[in-house]
Amino acid sequence: MFCIMETKILYNDNDMIAVEKPAGMPSQPDKTGDTDIKTVVEKYSGCECFIINRLDRPVGGAILFAKNKRTAAVLTDLLSSGGIKKYYCAVVCGRAEKSGKMEDYLIKNQRTNVSEVCSKDKKGAKKAALEFSSERYINDKTYGDLTFVLIKLLTGRHHQIRVQFASRGIPLWGDTKYNKLFYGKHGYFQTALWSYRLELFLNGNNIVIESGPQGEMFDKLVLKA
Repeated sequence: MFCIMETKILYNDNDMIAVEKPAGMPSQPDKTGDTDIKTVVEKYSGCECFIINRLDRPVGGAILFAKNKRTAAVLTDLLSSGGIKKYYCAVVCGRAEKSGKMEDYLIKNQRTNVSEVCSKDKKGAKKAALEFSSERYINDKTYGDLTFVLIKLLTGRHHQIRVQFASRGIPLWGDTKYNKLFYGKHGYFQTALWSYRLELFLNGNNIVIESGPQGEMFDKLVLKA
């Protein structure tokens, strides 16, 4: 496993590359001018690369790129049809149910870059669905009940996981947009959300890409092997 700027390469062939995006790093160039993972990957690969599963800046973990337009089109179609399975893990504030499925309609406010649950009849509303299971609970002296959850994302909407859990009163730890505990709080808090697994079938091969979660809350809740 190679490293580029302390970023792990999780998978690499002639057509695509998957790396471990650090939490807090942009997926692509933005107005901040901060180093982004797309630029890092292109420098390493020596070619233009195309993001397949873009991750929000606060989110770390496995992110997949195509190395050419043909592969980008194939992988984008695969993603749209559900052929790329996306799994996340998170730490939420509160005690989540043992397992369940969340289905909502979400709408994005373009001005504030925030999404919210809405009626399915609202103009611009998009269906959002995920499945989850709770793997471990702890009671933290500062934040109270915390739950480590595994998530299978069934759709890919703007801030979907963060919005859906927050709407049920169990927001993600460290989320400054959707968790009231962190509104206006001083200091840096890593949103406890991680892309830990991608699965796809391509060119006759089953491909599994994995990335172990990292960060303060994951260190507290993830059971060590």
